[in-house]
Amino acid sequence: MSRINTISEFLLHAGTDYRIFDMGRAIRPLSSQTFLDFELNHISAPYPRQQHAWFGLVFFNKGLSQEQYIWFVKLPLDEQGKLISAARNQFLQIVVEALGAEMEKSHNAKQGLPENPFTFVPKQSQLASFNSLTRQNLALAPSQYLEFAEQYLRSPQNTNWQQLSLQGIADLTAKISEAPTHDLVIQQFSNLAPEVQMALCEALENHPVSTRLGERLIDEWRRKGKEPSYLIAILRALSQSDDEAQITQLLIDVLQQDNLVTHDLLILISARHWQKLKDQQVLTLFIQRLSSAPIELFTGLFRDLVQIPDCREIMLNVLRWPEKEPALVLRISTLFETQSR
Repeated sequence: MSRINTISEFLLHAGTDYRIFDMGRAIRPLSSQTFLDFELNHISAPYPRQQHAWFGLVFFNKGLSQEQYIWFVKLPLDEQGKLISAARNQFLQIVVEALGAEMEKSHNAKQGLPENPFTFVPKQSQLASFNSLTRQNLALAPSQYLEFAEQYLRSPQNTNWQQLSLQGIADLTAKISEAPTHDLVIQQFSNLAPEVQMALCEALENHPVSTRLGERLIDEWRRKGKEPSYLIAILRALSQSDDEAQITQLLIDVLQQDNLVTHDLLILISARHWQKLKDQQVLTLFIQRLSSAPIELFTGLFRDLVQIPDCREIMLNVLRWPEKEPALVLRISTLFETQSR
């Protein structure tokens, strides 16, 4: 086998077709060219998390089998969010040694990889959403659990929600762009069991959400007395909202209320709504709140945000603010101290 330099090259050499999904901050399809550019260190990871890039890879060879294979891969990043070449090479060595001979013989792939530090297991809800998205992307039928989920959505009062599966909820959410499902979710959301509402919100973070649906979710949160834990679920659901102004205003309103600002909220904004930090008012309020949080939280979230390409300059500019509150000065000082160790 000739020398393989990238995961993309390995999959192409095996004669497979493949799809890439970024799983760092919700699940998003990633073009093969963007993934290759990342592998070649031409660009930083689009959605890094915890100093790693997280990917779900689905690959298959229609000429040999109808089966799809999945790898969940996490790759370490440097301080600028770019792939650490040594880690990439090590992962490729593991793959080539474990699967290369089989690929060479049959141009097919086995599903499993040997235990290694570059793979991960998604939690069940994320796995369900990944399964729904890949099936949709490949024009495959949804799972057998969708029918019961749709039945529950049409008549929640007459259906036992405890028989719902996470996969059914994920499959239902994958149809949110279709008018019948979209309108029925808006119509029935208040009637759904709280547990189903929360699961639906978690699945929605992987899909674009319309202004109408966003308004419905926000109204439901207000109707329930602005419960902070429920706010986290609603903000997760709005991770990929189509209405930037709607979410920006919501974050401004929330960050101004002491009773709503929790450590979980700051983590959620950093993880799912970092794009809104482009708004100066949101950024100022967020930094003020984060400066009052424990030093460990400030340091962790600041470092995490700096690695996101769209957010790097915004966060670095915070260090240059001419007028800083004493709490922010202290946090920045600690940040530099820990980096120099």
